[in-house]
Amino acid sequence: MIRRFLMDNDGSNFFQGTMTEDIQASIAEAVWECPANVTTYLLCSGAGTYYYPTKVGDVVPNAPLLHAAHKKGLDPFGMFLEALKRAGKETFITYRMNDVHNPTEDWNLPRVRREHPDCIVDIGAVEANRAEWMSYCMDYSRPEVREYVLATFRELVELYDVDGIQLDWMRFPRHLSGSPEQVWEKRHFLTEFTSQVRSIIRRSGKRILLTARVPTSAAGRRHVGLDVAEWTRQGLVDFLVIHPFLTTDFVIPLQELRLELGSYPVPIYAGFDFGHGLQNHCPESLRAAALSLYDCGADGIYVFNFPCWQEHLAARPYHWLAGIEHPSTAARKPLLFSISCQHHRVPNVDLPGELPKPLPAGGGLTLSIHVPRLALPAARALFLVHSCGDIALRVNGSQVLELPTLRRSELFAEYIDPERSKDYRPRRDDCRVFQAAPSLLRAGANELVLVNRSVKDLEIKRVNLGLW
Repeated sequence: MIRRFLMDNDGSNFFQGTMTEDIQASIAEAVWECPANVTTYLLCSGAGTYYYPTKVGDVVPNAPLLHAAHKKGLDPFGMFLEALKRAGKETFITYRMNDVHNPTEDWNLPRVRREHPDCIVDIGAVEANRAEWMSYCMDYSRPEVREYVLATFRELVELYDVDGIQLDWMRFPRHLSGSPEQVWEKRHFLTEFTSQVRSIIRRSGKRILLTARVPTSAAGRRHVGLDVAEWTRQGLVDFLVIHPFLTTDFVIPLQELRLELGSYPVPIYAGFDFGHGLQNHCPESLRAAALSLYDCGADGIYVFNFPCWQEHLAARPYHWLAGIEHPSTAARKPLLFSISCQHHRVPNVDLPGELPKPLPAGGGLTLSIHVPRLALPAARALFLVHSCGDIALRVNGSQVLELPTLRRSELFAEYIDPERSKDYRPRRDDCRVFQAAPSLLRAGANELVLVNRSVKDLEIKRVNLGLW
């Protein structure tokens, strides 16, 4: 088993952003800034339109330097992949199976959907003018969808000598039409599609691994129609990436998946996105998330689309990723944990978030926070609760001390886009900070009991634990 540290790059930040007319120099800089601890780099081929010189689909329209390069016979996408391999990175193409950002705009309109507007999962919602983004996801039970996407895979496998290809079923997680029961009945379409991609790779004679990014729970995978146990039984995928849609789970039931795979196991890598609840990640929370997922049994860590996380900074903070490639280094304190929130979760696909939750006047609320074994012992423990009022806190049955002179919005420095500061940074007076004896904490689940000491109903929006 290879302990991978995988980093995903959606490509837009480069091919539509930092790439200059000096393509070689731009690529060299992008590869140079990628941290040495990243073993596996996944470069996205595009969304509804593509970054490579495709003849099957369309090249992304709003990338003038990319189009100019293609006219000169240059392929910046292929050049980027080659530079990553020369740098010693295991290099994957990641393919978004249904990217529906702004799905009615030309820049993200797949050719097959332009030619067959009804080949989507919820044409009824579109016709009734009640469509959401995911209503426009392509329906893989339709042969024209499968034929189109498979043609792009043939193109990619023929053009590029890479180490692997990822089927990203989480971008966005809806691929079959119908009710949840009908989706599961149609799961064979996604299994057969995965088998056909595997056959394309085998017929090429190239040594290319195949992986898939899928939901974090058995219920979520069933809701999307992803029968991963059948995939591994048939030997279709070499490993799996387990990942929430657009957030972070500090606890993922990986053992549930291992039981699901039974006698046909593959390595399982666990991943997370740019935030946890309304909080953007900081170095302390990145290490804590990685350590928590190792504690759940992950064979390695996957960071989704890190180059786009801090788009409003002049330089991407790759140094934040130091240490998360191994449990022993991810355990370096300080660490920032949080209880899961509903924000940025897809209902029935992602694990449910615990917060926000109401806390009635005079009432109590019991929550749980997971502390990895390697995070203990600790020298200091602070809890920050965004409560909008006075509360008391018990940790594993013991009352802990509030620090009323230390009301703050963050335990650690968090970058927050100024345009979003009103929503993403709570008022200091709405938060409460508690100091707990580290000896109260135990490896695994820890019980927190919050008691409303005010005369009004409150809402608990965030709970953080900092360890030093």
